[in-house]
Amino acid sequence: MPFRLFAYLFAAIVICSTSGTCNASSFNSFAVRGVRVFDGERTLPNVNVVVEDGRIALVGSAVRIPPGLRTIDGAGKTLLPGLIDSHVHVFPGAQRDALRFGVTTELDMFDVSRDFAAWRRQRESLSQTDEADTWGAGLGATVNGGAPLQDLPHGVKLPTISSAAGAKAFVDARVREGSDYIKVFLEDLSEYAGPKRLPTLTKAEACAVIDAAHEDGRVAIVHTQQERMALEAIDCGANALAHMILDRELDASFLRLAKESGIFVLTTDSVWAGAGATGIAATLASDPRVAPYLSPAQKGSMLAKEDKPVRAFFANAIANTRALHDAGVPVLAGTDAPNPATAHGISLHEELQLLVRAGFTPSEALSAATSLPAEIFHLGDRGRILPGYRADLVLVSGDPTIDISNTLSIVTIWKNGYPVRRAPR
Repeated sequence: MPFRLFAYLFAAIVICSTSGTCNASSFNSFAVRGVRVFDGERTLPNVNVVVEDGRIALVGSAVRIPPGLRTIDGAGKTLLPGLIDSHVHVFPGAQRDALRFGVTTELDMFDVSRDFAAWRRQRESLSQTDEADTWGAGLGATVNGGAPLQDLPHGVKLPTISSAAGAKAFVDARVREGSDYIKVFLEDLSEYAGPKRLPTLTKAEACAVIDAAHEDGRVAIVHTQQERMALEAIDCGANALAHMILDRELDASFLRLAKESGIFVLTTDSVWAGAGATGIAATLASDPRVAPYLSPAQKGSMLAKEDKPVRAFFANAIANTRALHDAGVPVLAGTDAPNPATAHGISLHEELQLLVRAGFTPSEALSAATSLPAEIFHLGDRGRILPGYRADLVLVSGDPTIDISNTLSIVTIWKNGYPVRRAPR
């Protein structure tokens, strides 16, 4: 019998012998007493939280904890919703790496494997799992030789778009495969000011893809890192920008247009911190609250360096994150892991710290990684600590609504009400 299963069975025997009313559902039923709760939008001091069968049942200062229910003392601690990373690229083991750092949901923004059926089964289930739940874009719309296909292994061929007339067929095929949203690439690498230029979609082609995505009831998310192409995306009616703009600081006219359009932006500032050779990721990886829980893949990715750092990118990204937030444009925390100096799970904590550096309050930063992506992406019963929501929860020491770095002081993570084993594989 696996040790973890034995431990759960032993815990159930103890609980049942105390209460006399327990059954198998006790494995994912528990309570947290006298804890500070950040519910995704606001802070509730000194409340009790009861979880039954993997869902939050009761939250409040007057909530009575049922006799015999396994109870955790929340004094001096904060209970958070499971974190949501709004921009990642998964690989085998990535979802386990994410969950060990309290990231219970990931939004994949380009994936060749497109394991949609398994992802959907998992995120609809309340079964025990050691992986974060995943939504995905699948293959993004691009042209032959364009981003990101120029980096694919030799001989690998993926569908592309050669004219606006082909946009509908491309999007319909992604929807049949199970794409939850549609990714669109507007990228020629000109922001790097080098001799290489990639082919990319024309504005007419990009608009056609976005229109087709909307016809199929899908959000259209545009990869661009340049103001010029971001303006094209906005003009085409895109729902989101997949990255923070980094080629220049945004002016008032862009900010006004972005606000009026209703677009939202995924940050990925951790990538630009790495591109700017800031050393933030390496410092984070050595933190004693972090280092013991990093897998070899996470550690290697966090310590990876860009060959040619561009320090202006990070400065522009932070300035633009601040400006968009001040302008009232929704900004969601995303990491683009596992690019150099990022890793699944841990980099979202870096992203939270960078949001605070960019002028967010700690509570606003936490909302950008919990309730806001859950609302915008229609993720259902997650991102909040409310009755009826699934018990994807993170208990930390201290108060991250005052000091955002306290998100690193993880005491316990629960996925679907089951405690998560944090030792890396």
